[in-house]
Order: sequence, then structure tokens, then C-alpha cells
Amino acid sequence: MTKDTGHDPGSNANKAGDQPTHEEQIAPTDFTPITGEAKHTSITISPLKVIVGLAFLVSILVLGFLLTAKSVVVKIVPVDAEVTIEGGMTFELADHYLIRPGEYQLMASAEGYQSLQQSFLVSEDDHQLLPLSLEKKPGHLQVTTTPENAEVLVDGTLAGTSPIKLSSLSPGEHQLEISAPRYFSHTATVDIEGLDHNQAFHHDLKPAWGYVELTTTPEGADVSVNGEPRGKTPLTTEVLSGGETITIALPGYKPWKKTVAVGAGDTLAEPQINLEPADGIIELSSTPLGATVTVDGEYRGTTPITLDVAPNKQHHLSLFLNGYITHKHSLSLTSGQTETLAISLTANRGDIRVITSPVDASVWIDGRLRGSIGSSAGKTFSLPARPHRIEIKKPGYASQSRTITPQPTLNQVVRVKLLTEREARWASTPKEITSPDNQTLKLFKPQVTFTMGASRRESGRRANEVLRDVQITRPFYLATKEVTNSQFKQFQRQHSSRHVGGNTLDRPSQPVVNVSWEQAARYCNWLSRKAKLTPAYKEEQGKITGFNLTANGYRLPTEAEWAWAARYSAAGMKKHGWGNSFPPRNKHGNFADISAAKIVGRAITTYNDGHITSAPVGSFPPNDKGLYDLAGNVAEWINDYYGIEFSLGMKAEKDPTGPEKGEFHMIRGASWRHSSITELRLSFRDYGNDPRDDVGFRIARYVE
Repeated sequence: MTKDTGHDPGSNANKAGDQPTHEEQIAPTDFTPITGEAKHTSITISPLKVIVGLAFLVSILVLGFLLTAKSVVVKIVPVDAEVTIEGGMTFELADHYLIRPGEYQLMASAEGYQSLQQSFLVSEDDHQLLPLSLEKKPGHLQVTTTPENAEVLVDGTLAGTSPIKLSSLSPGEHQLEISAPRYFSHTATVDIEGLDHNQAFHHDLKPAWGYVELTTTPEGADVSVNGEPRGKTPLTTEVLSGGETITIALPGYKPWKKTVAVGAGDTLAEPQINLEPADGIIELSSTPLGATVTVDGEYRGTTPITLDVAPNKQHHLSLFLNGYITHKHSLSLTSGQTETLAISLTANRGDIRVITSPVDASVWIDGRLRGSIGSSAGKTFSLPARPHRIEIKKPGYASQSRTITPQPTLNQVVRVKLLTEREARWASTPKEITSPDNQTLKLFKPQVTFTMGASRRESGRRANEVLRDVQITRPFYLATKEVTNSQFKQFQRQHSSRHVGGNTLDRPSQPVVNVSWEQAARYCNWLSRKAKLTPAYKEEQGKITGFNLTANGYRLPTEAEWAWAARYSAAGMKKHGWGNSFPPRNKHGNFADISAAKIVGRAITTYNDGHITSAPVGSFPPNDKGLYDLAGNVAEWINDYYGIEFSLGMKAEKDPTGPEKGEFHMIRGASWRHSSITELRLSFRDYGNDPRDDVGFRIARYVE
């Protein structure tokens, strides 16, 4: 086969169905790629596919928003306000917004309103309402009045004077008050629109005066209204309807003064005013000052004084002052004349002789030191015949004073004995006092030494009645009678003194019995608290735990006080309340007499006191100290613990109060149960703690 070298082998094409021959096969050649070139496969994106994809994505997002968004209705006043919501995707429809749950910021504004900005939260609820209201801006009011310069108050606060522009008034009603001198005030209610609008208000104030016509004889008098000059008469001038004071003055004549009220807009013609000639004037003083003055017998006051007197007439003046001779003076003044009088009064004196004890005490008269007396004969002072305060003083003594009026024809003597401060204090101390429970207590200041107990030779003496000397120096009050049932029941209402053998012990005036020592002590503390005194007994949870010696409250008497009150006399210590003989004389006290024999077992068969048991307190005569029933009726609880005490040495024991400790307390005095010579002696001593039907008590207290 011949090779055609002029034909492109690549242009040969086998015919369909032809098979290449061996000679037609392509021989291999070496391949060398071109440096830097790469062969890529290009991808072409269809625009339609992109649009379709984006539309699908947007559809998915919108569908997600619609499925999760909530309906929020924003209801705002005013309705034309512009509303903007920030913080996320929102979709506004006709009357609401679609908003996904979350927090958003809302801004609203409208002309004439304050802008609003606030946060709000969209919840998971499908339908939500958000009500909003914009605040109106303040308004402005221009106020004018006739007359001008009227005071303007807004809601009670002064804003200024008219004309005035009131700015920044909050929308709504406001009260305006407008007032000006001599005009009627006006009050109005103004409705402020707000919204930064300007409004106007005007008011014509109504005059608050009328007119008064004034004529005088003579004419030409000066007229003033409330002190403001208005002119000369004849004159027509303004007067406020509420009334003003008109004064008319003319030299040489008395001023005319009157308060006149005229209706607003009216005219009042005052009747002709006839001015009277002016008074004469007396400028009157005296030495000393304070003299009483009369003119023609009529009281006018005390000096210094200015007197008006009728002109061209004789007048009689009199001046009076205690301790001075009455001064008389006559004079006549012309109209408008002024006369100055300075009158020295002449003292009317008397002699006062002052005698003092001690003689070296100082004398003060009307607050001035006049020296000391220096002699038992006293010292004489010549003083004006008027009241004088005379004081006598000396260190360590209580001052005394007297008020005395010297008499010119009488020699008077003042005698003063000064007391030491202690003496004066006791002199002013009440001799009797009354407790809050109406018991009478007498003051005692023994200041004596006496012997308690009884001699071994005394018939009926017991071993516990040892002799000992005691001294009482501390003043005390002691009840004149024993405490009654009615008095004790003020403290313990349910208490009953009971009865014996069918005979009552519980009548109101009988002495209280069947009380323990502690009940008696607590009654004393109750009295002290009612009287606002320091309780004498220390008390804890209703129990008596001690005694306060320094207290001034009510207490039971000490044994020494009771013994002194019952036994002491200037002639010696008494054996019985009625004397030294036995048995007692009739009706001297309440003891176990013949009438009580059936219930006591042992009685004084020759004695009848008229009472089977206890008698009403004070039924028998008192002792020489004015104290009742110390010898009988009921025995009495004593403050002290029971003990047998001896005198240790030659000195008397001072103000004893018994042992510091003890098991029992003292009982002193006989009772309606006692009849023996031992029990009826005033030195008889008993003891106990528990209630008995024949033991009561009386109260005492220290003075200080």
C-alpha cells in the first residue's frame, strides 16, 4: 500500500463497518505537557435554581417566624402617636404587631406630649395587650387683672403679681386666688389644657369700699383713716366696707375718733362733728413712785401718770401711799396746756422695837441688812407707816420673818426666838399624820433612857423579862389604834378573822386577827407603796426577806418603841395599864372577864368589860400618850425577832431593833383571852409567827 504523505492522517475516517488494517494503526509518540497549564472542569449554576432556593429558604424563615410570633396590641393615648419598636423582628398589621417572645424597647412620641421610652416583655401568650399613655406637656397661663399688681396665688402658693405668665402648669384644674388692697378677693378654677398651649385669664376686681362725707365745726381739721392722712374737713373719702378707724384732729381741740363701715359703692353722710376744746394735760410723778392718784375724788391710777383734765376748771389732786402723808394739790389748765408736776411725799413714820434671841442675830428690813440687835433690850427702828417685811437671820438657825405696819402713835414690839435648823424642822413636822388606809398616827420624840423588863421580885415575872437599859433617839410615828378588819380587807379582800364559840371576830371595827407576822409586814409594805414611801420590809416573790432600817415606810413598832409607849412615865415604868394593883378596875380594858369565861377557861371573875371577845378598837380610854388598847383587846405583832437580850456594860442600847436573826417574832400586850397577873403586866413578852385569834397589830413608821 502506497502512503499518501499529503493527507492529514487525522482527517481519515473509517467508514461504518470498516476495520482498520495493521498499517492504519497510529504509532505512539512521546508526550510532553505544557508547563503551568492545567486542565479544569467548569460547573455552571442555573439562576433559576438560585431563585427557587432562596425563595424556599425565605419561606422556611417566614414560616418559622409566623409559627413562633405572638400577637401584641399596642393601645396608646393619643392614638396618633408615632410608635417604634426595637430589639428584634416585628411585623405590623392593621391593629397589632407580630413579635417573637423576648424583651424589646418601645419609643413613642406625639406633638404636645412628653416622649416615651420603655422596655416591655413579650411572653409566650398568643395574644397580649400593651396599654400606654403619653403624658401631656405643661400648659401656660397669662393672668391679667384690673387693677394691676394684684397678688396671684396658684393652688394656695403665691406666684407673683399681675400681669404674670404662669408657665409649666400641669394639665387639669388649678385654683387661682387674686387679691389687691381695698378690693374684694376673687377665686376661680382654671382648667389647663397642657400640650404646651398658651391660655389667658383676665378678671376685674370689685372695689371693697364706700364713701363717707365728713364735716366739722370748726372746719379745716385733719382727717386720717387708719393712720393714713386723707385731707381736711369738709371731706369725702373712701372707707373699706369691713370698717376703718377715722381720726379727726385740730390743734386746741380733742381728737375725734370713730370706726366706720360703709357698704361697697355706698356713700354715708356722717352727722356734723362738733370738736370739743382740748383737755389740759398733767404729767405727774412722785417720790417714791407708785402713789395712788385721784382727781376730784375719782381714782385715775398710780404715779408716774399722764392725766387729761377739763380745761378752764379747778381740779383737786390727791396722792396716797402707805407710810406717807397724803398730798393734796389744786390747779386749773387752759385748753391744750401741759403741766408737769413732781411731788415728793412726806413719810409718816412709826417706831418698831425688835427683840431677838439670840441677841446677835441680824435684822433685815425690806431686804436690806440693818445690823444686829446686840442687846436683850432690843433695838428700835423708825419706819414709814406702811407694811414692812422684817427678817431675823443667824447661821445655824432657821430664819424667821414678820410683816408689820408701823403706827405713828403706837410703839410696837416684835419678839423673835430663832430655832436651830433641827428644832425648826421638828417644829414644822406634823404632830399627827393619816395613813392611806385612814389610820391616825401620832409623832413621838422620846429622847429618853428607860429600863425594859421587870425585876425578879415582881409578882408574875417571867425569865425572859430581863432588865436592860435602852435609849430611843429616833423620832417615830405610832398608830393610836390597832388595825381593823375593814382596813386590812382593803389589802386582802378575802381575809376573815373568823369567830370563837359562835362569837364573831370579823366585825369591821374589831381589830384584825388570824394574821401571821408576815401578813402584817406585807400589809405595811402595801401602805408604803400607796403613800409613795420606801417600803420598810424587803420582799421577794411575796415573801419577807429582810428589814430596811433606813426606810421611812410603814412598819410594825420595835419592842423598845412599844414598851416606851405602853409603860414609860415621868414617875417610872408602869406595871399595868391601869396602875400597879390587881385585878384591873372596871371598864379599863378588854381582858378575859366573867362574860368570856365559857370560851377561855380562865377568867377574872370580878371584872366585866362588856365584851366576850375582842372589842371595837378604841372602846376604852387611851393611855397618857393618847394610845388605845395597848394593855388589852388583842396582843400585837412586833417588828423584832424574839430573843432574850442583856445589857452588856453601863451604856444604854440606842434605838434597838432586836436580834438580827431568829425563829420567831415578838408579841407584846395582853388580849381578850388573858386574865393572869403574868399576862396582864405590860412587861409580859410572848412570841410566834403563825396566826392567832387574839393577836393583831398596829402600824408605825420613822419620820425620816
